[in-house]
Amino acid sequence: MIKKEKQRYILFKIITEPETKLTILNKKDFLEILWSVIWNYFGMNTANKMGLWLAEFDWNKRYGIIRCSHITKEITISALSLIKKINNERIVITPIKTSGVINKIQKMVDNL
Repeated sequence: MIKKEKQRYILFKIITEPETKLTILNKKDFLEILWSVIWNYFGMNTANKMGLWLAEFDWNKRYGIIRCSHITKEITISALSLIKKINNERIVITPIKTSGVINKIQKMVDNL
């Protein structure tokens, strides 16, 4: 019997410098940056196993929720922390919480 792959949801926050005037990012642009980091640091073989999905992304509140496989959760968190610049502006992406259910993550978003 084949086991179903478990999903994990990762809530992350984007921290920028106060004087930073970053242009607004959308889901597509952020995913392109994330995938390029995964391909560069972890390779295509790992990228094929990721099962990555950007569930929510709000640039104004500086947070996002990523869905990934439970097997690749640590790789996804590492890839997020490897993103250091967006449009030549320094940023830090920090994971806040990981859960197997998106409802718990969305409750945390309300408290941000």
